[in-house]
Amino acid sequence: MGTLSLEDFVDDQPWGDDLPLLEDIPSENPMPGVRIQRLVTRGDKRGELTVLMSALLEPIAPPPHVYQVSAEAGSIRAWVYHKRQFDRLAYTNGDLRAVLYDLREDSPTYEKLEILDVGAANKILLTIPPYVVHGIQNRGKSTATFINMPTAVYDPKHPDKSRIPFDHPGVPYKFE
Repeated sequence: MGTLSLEDFVDDQPWGDDLPLLEDIPSENPMPGVRIQRLVTRGDKRGELTVLMSALLEPIAPPPHVYQVSAEAGSIRAWVYHKRQFDRLAYTNGDLRAVLYDLREDSPTYEKLEILDVGAANKILLTIPPYVVHGIQNRGKSTATFINMPTAVYDPKHPDKSRIPFDHPGVPYKFE
């Protein structure tokens, strides 16, 4: 067995394609502050690489707190909103439905619903501003996960999270 040195390693080559790291997905009547970006996956014989967030092309607020959430098959995680933070949710697997409901009275999209089918077939980064109510349903047959990279750290002693049950009659959407 020989001695290993740093000179034994070979530098990576630049990506030889024109694929963007993240690509904005336009919406007909977007909710102010909501951003939907397609996540681009690159793969080779070893597997895949998906960039979830990057400051390479534009400045971003660094994620002070990153966590993974699992959703059991058929489960519903709704309804919630934040007062101080933006959620930045990366969906890369499973078959999930994300639903947004704008309860900001001063918003041009007040009381508007946005329904997004996301996961393995539609990998996206979804940015949700404060006071936009949101929920998720796993419509698949197995556990799905997603990553949250919010703009504020979660403080268990002072949580920035307000909830109502998923079947609350005040939200004009019914998970099925």
